[in-house]
Amino acid sequence: MQLITNGQNLVVNATSIQVNIECELHGNNANEIDVSAFLLNKDNKTRNDDDFIFYNQPSSLNRAVTLSSGNAQKQSFTINLAAIDADIHKIVFVITTPSAFKLASFLKVSVDNLLEFSPALTGMSETSLNLAEVYRHNGQWKFRAIGQGYAGGLAPIAIGYGVDIDGKPNETQSVTPTTPSPVISKPASNTANKPVNIKKVDLSKAGEKATISLEKGNKLTAKLQWDTQADLDLYCFYVDKNDIEEKVYYKKLGSLTAPPFIKLLGDSQVAGEEIVEISQPDNIKYALICAYSAVSNGIGSFHSYKARVEVTDGKKQSVTSHLNHNDPKSYWVAFALIDFQQAGQVTIKNVETYSSPSEFKAQMKQRTGKEPKFFSRSNPTVNGVSKYDPERSPHLFKDGSFMMSAGIVEFK
Repeated sequence: MQLITNGQNLVVNATSIQVNIECELHGNNANEIDVSAFLLNKDNKTRNDDDFIFYNQPSSLNRAVTLSSGNAQKQSFTINLAAIDADIHKIVFVITTPSAFKLASFLKVSVDNLLEFSPALTGMSETSLNLAEVYRHNGQWKFRAIGQGYAGGLAPIAIGYGVDIDGKPNETQSVTPTTPSPVISKPASNTANKPVNIKKVDLSKAGEKATISLEKGNKLTAKLQWDTQADLDLYCFYVDKNDIEEKVYYKKLGSLTAPPFIKLLGDSQVAGEEIVEISQPDNIKYALICAYSAVSNGIGSFHSYKARVEVTDGKKQSVTSHLNHNDPKSYWVAFALIDFQQAGQVTIKNVETYSSPSEFKAQMKQRTGKEPKFFSRSNPTVNGVSKYDPERSPHLFKDGSFMMSAGIVEFK
């Protein structure tokens, strides 16, 4: 049995597997543990109600995925990978409990005798957890450990994956909810769940921005997602309430239970996603979400990788920053600037900016009034940097402004 950690993925060399989810709670709620699976297409959505496997619908239409939940503390999915429809790209496994996960004695998910993952539960106040996923990659099935908590129970997760838990279309036109999230309860008979078109905000151009509400105690999540086989790295540069300028990335994963209260959930080296969570947004003033393209990727633009960043509160609110330009020679791109200064809300701004000699010169001149010259011995300096280096990271300053190629040199 191989033990894996958040963000780690392994190839599943089998045509049929059993995914076991085990959780132990104390008290009278021990039997109220629910697990579910979502069969998702390339758009990360269920196709229809048959793709939501849970206590009241324990198998998919062709029985390729079947839930066995006789014992609440150990529930299993039997999955015939060879029978999964071709347009299903991913199966996500979720667990929901009546009390916060920090109160659980243990929680783990395992695949046969191949691998096991136990997410960190310390300080986790959520009652729903995106545990793991099985997904297609280059003609193979792979397993990825996630361990991402959600507030509000199962409902926000189901809605996010396109399930209409109310049985009627969702007419929400804003990312700021005006009514409480609906609650899923166990019905006495089978209830159809129809797909719903959830309205989300897409920031397609630099300068566009959106504001979402953020209740006290809620986490914020930023996801770097891409669709090609490239090694991209998510960086979260931040300024905290003490004006400390720092970053969370693959060499410094951070923490959700201690400063900076920001954590990168693993380092993916294949097509997919990397996730950073901010557990105490009121500890942060600004965050800049960036991506770095490893030298091993060769020539290729972030745009061609279909890279984008989604910022979500884990409920109904989601803002995605997209890229609009091809820039194949840049190692760095800044996607989104998140402003936490206003109580009860955050503002996400698309700041699509690439590292390049011309961008470095323009930003240097804007900050110092002087343009750096290639052969000059007295070039202006910002943050101790006077010359362009394509490997230098961006830097986020105390006032929420940032400059490309003004940080330290990063290699991978």
